[in-house]
Amino acid sequence: MAEKIYIRNASGELEPLAEKPFTTEDLLQELIGQHPELLAGEQMRPDDPLRWVLIRREMPIEGWALDHLLIDQHSRPTLVEVKRGASSDNRRKVVGQMLDYAATAAGVWSERDMRRIFEESSDDPDSEIGRLLQKDEEPDVDGFWEQVATNLAANRLRLLFVADEIPSELERVVKFLNEQTRDNLEVLAVEVKQYPGQFGDALVSRVIGQIDPVRDSASGATTGRRRSMTVDDFLGTFGAEVQAAAEKLINDARRAGANIQGSPGGIRIGGRSSIYRHPINIAQFYCPTDTDDAQFTFRVAHDFEIPEVRAFLLEWIAHFEADDFAETYTPTNWQTGWTVKPLDVVKHIDLLSARLCGALTGLRELQPSETD
Repeated sequence: MAEKIYIRNASGELEPLAEKPFTTEDLLQELIGQHPELLAGEQMRPDDPLRWVLIRREMPIEGWALDHLLIDQHSRPTLVEVKRGASSDNRRKVVGQMLDYAATAAGVWSERDMRRIFEESSDDPDSEIGRLLQKDEEPDVDGFWEQVATNLAANRLRLLFVADEIPSELERVVKFLNEQTRDNLEVLAVEVKQYPGQFGDALVSRVIGQIDPVRDSASGATTGRRRSMTVDDFLGTFGAEVQAAAEKLINDARRAGANIQGSPGGIRIGGRSSIYRHPINIAQFYCPTDTDDAQFTFRVAHDFEIPEVRAFLLEWIAHFEADDFAETYTPTNWQTGWTVKPLDVVKHIDLLSARLCGALTGLRELQPSETD
């Protein structure tokens, strides 16, 4: 029997609305593409409701097509597959298909591709990102897309199975996957039911597959909820010696005019230039829960669109080539740079601080080339 919901009209009478399954998957897909809020981000993160922008419907991936590719306000790619509840694909086939997409994504898609597709389909892409981030100040659009690249390289993805009815078998699989993979890969199902009425259709969403958050005993952070770190958060993850060196780097960079922003797992350092309207990211200091994996990364976009900036950045980053304490940074195909372990930052703090501040000053003083 179809479910019902009731609407109380102006006279106080109840009007029953009976559930009606979607007649085609395309109707539900179209609704999600136009209204990502139907994915009920407030149910997924009550303390930080998720919001999304649509990158593309039918996103190509190795000869197939993902129903929707979205990105949330934390730069986390969200892969969405939509099925009707009556479809037998809602069980084993769609799960295997989605896991294949997740395993393939980082090797097939790039942040550059996603940004290009998004900007080509949007009338005002920067404003759309600004609304997504809900920032009072001018949004760091480059930083947003740079974090997309970081998340993609780390396979930090969200997989959403969407249907007007989620079978119990799929719910069981989703919960199992989410329990095993929640540090990087979040797996959820969203049930969207429609109830046609005289004055329009009521749509009701329910998130399925969430698990009780587990708190890390050392940090108190909730596993699976990645918020942007503050500088104090970042510094507080280290012992006294590394903390002092990191604090010097950050304070010296701030005095040199750096734009410093938190990101999930760390902070970003960006420089400002009169010939480019957004901060230009030149470093990211990353510290996951396990500080043994912490990295102080100095890296730049090797294909930066403005020739003067590109030449300056490549010349600056080349200073690290002769350092025996720096390791090559190669998580994406459009960045070049070097990573330095925390204890090596302590040993070479004066050199690293001078280089970072020199880059920030050089960017600020950079002038466009004279044209004929």
